[in-house]
Amino acid sequence: MKQQPGALGRNALPASVPVLAAPPAPSGPVPIPAQVPVTAPCSPGTAFRTFPGTPAHVSTARRYVTQFLADPGYRHVIDDAVLLVSELASNAILHTRSGDPLGGFTVELGFSADTVRIAVHDQGSREVPRVLHGNGEGGRGLGLVEVLAADWGITGGPAGRTVWFELTLRP
Repeated sequence: MKQQPGALGRNALPASVPVLAAPPAPSGPVPIPAQVPVTAPCSPGTAFRTFPGTPAHVSTARRYVTQFLADPGYRHVIDDAVLLVSELASNAILHTRSGDPLGGFTVELGFSADTVRIAVHDQGSREVPRVLHGNGEGGRGLGLVEVLAADWGITGGPAGRTVWFELTLRP
């Protein structure tokens, strides 16, 4: 893993993410129950949405990301972005308080000239996320992030964590 939870530095989620004009916000937003809190502050100029912490909303988070990356300029990163968001959202509801009744997770997208940064904010747990290597079933989501992302990291702690990744935009 590139960074210990709660650490600051090169892999920490920055206070602000350089932003280009993103595709328009998706139409037909998913209604979110009022009791689901935004789990972490999001950077200015980014797009974000909070989802209830249920398995059914992992697919809703995938569609949200797909809608933002529908522009042809993102065609080569969309599959990786959707796969990694699915893994991180699943981790949030399986391994943190985001999966508790009334829990939720937030997906945040930031765009710069050469990267798209996607973060999943959860409601935290005592369990520390880690990359697992080996042949068993399950537990390989962060390994996918490690392999597919140009950069990634984890910040936060038991009160709430953010796992983020960047994908490089290539011509």
